Amino acid sequence: MDDIFSMFMGGPRPGGAQKKQKVEVKPIMKQVDVSLADIYNGKELEVQVERFRLCETCNGVGGTDATAVQTCTGCKGRGMKTVMRQMGPGMYSQSTGPCDDCGGQGEMINPEKRCKKCKGKKVNKETKPVRVEMDKGSPNGEQFTVHGEGNQVPDAEAGDVVVVIKIKPTKMFTRKGADLYMEKEITLLEALTGVNFILVHLDGRKVRIQNKAGSIVSPGQVMTCEGLGLPFHKKPY
Repeated sequence: MDDIFSMFMGGPRPGGAQKKQKVEVKPIMKQVDVSLADIYNGKELEVQVERFRLCETCNGVGGTDATAVQTCTGCKGRGMKTVMRQMGPGMYSQSTGPCDDCGGQGEMINPEKRCKKCKGKKVNKETKPVRVEMDKGSPNGEQFTVHGEGNQVPDAEAGDVVVVIKIKPTKMFTRKGADLYMEKEITLLEALTGVNFILVHLDGRKVRIQNKAGSIVSPGQVMTCEGLGLPFHKKPY
């Protein structure tokens, strides 16, 4: 369970004992690939999240009842052990690490009372679909947090799920902020007599694009079509 949460330990107490001060459950990060059309129209995203949740059979105790949990005698409940090693005559080294007996948990489960479903681990692994509404105009790398739907461990609030969006490149448009850029190859005749074509936009609309009558299009010229870019993020108007 060490990969589920980060445990911050307090400083030494009298007699060398230590006290667990805080258990912080790390969020589950999930990256989702989205299209530029998804950004333009907005979309409800669904991700499959593999997570640990408290065992429903033992309610996160790990055994049939509270008496099944015993303080580890090897580390006296600290979860850490300090070992002295002699390096040479009069020379010693000291190292502290997780207790081998209890795996750094500071407690052990009575084998006779161990929960059969979680096998004393207090949590079970499951997969659940998590949904999040993506805002229109969201920038690449935008994060959406779903509180309490992540990993769960005893005596701590359930962790979060953080959905990170990654926008897939598209052949038609290049995004710069809320603006959309498109390169269009035209013939010499179109450059002299006028550009007139139909653009299928990201929402399926058909938009006619044409320049002013009588104007000549020069190489590299930029035409601006107002109001056809992306929605401004968190400004639906």
